[in-house]
Amino acid sequence: MSDGIEESIRANPPRRFDITVGSLIGDDEQVVIVARPSLLMVPLAALGSLVGVAVLVVAIMLWTSVFPGFGWTAPQAVGFGMILVGARLGWLLLEWMNRLYVLTDRRVIRRRGVIRVNVFEARLDRMQQTTVVQSLRERLFGLGTIAFATAGTGTIDAVWEYLPKPYRVHADVALAIDRSPARGDAGGV
Repeated sequence: MSDGIEESIRANPPRRFDITVGSLIGDDEQVVIVARPSLLMVPLAALGSLVGVAVLVVAIMLWTSVFPGFGWTAPQAVGFGMILVGARLGWLLLEWMNRLYVLTDRRVIRRRGVIRVNVFEARLDRMQQTTVVQSLRERLFGLGTIAFATAGTGTIDAVWEYLPKPYRVHADVALAIDRSPARGDAGGV
C-alpha cells in the first residue's frame, strides 16, 4: 500500500478496514467508510433454498415410504439434504467474504463475486439518488440495503446489501455526496 493511502487512512480512519481496499482507491482519495454485509446475509439469503431442500427431503422420504424399492432410505435423504444445505451455505459464505463496500470522498465502490468478480464504482458528483430498502427479513434483524442510482440511467445501478444500521450508513453516504468537491452547490440527495 502506498504512503498516500496509509496517510489518508490515518487521517480519516474507516469504520472497518480490509486489506483489499488499497487496490480499489487512488492515492489522492480519503476513505470514509469500508463495510461488508452482515454475516447474517448467509442464512437470510439462503432461506428460500433451505425451504426448497427441506421440501425435497420430505418428498423423497414420503416417496420412499410409498415405494420401498425406490432405492433411497430416510437417512440417505436427510444426508443428501444436509449436503445440499452445506453447499448452499458454503457458497453464500464465499460470496459474503468477497463483498466489499467502500465510500471515499470521491466515489462509491462495490466489489462482489467469487468466480466472476464485479466492481462497480461511481463518482459522487454523478450520484442522482440513494435509497434505503428493507425487506421483512432485513428489518427483523436491523439490516437494510442501500441502492444507488447515477445520472444518466433510469434505474438502480448498484446496491450495498444486508448492511447493519442502514440509515446511519445512508446518512454518511448522503453527507459524503453533499461534500463531494466536484458537486459544488448542486445540492444533495
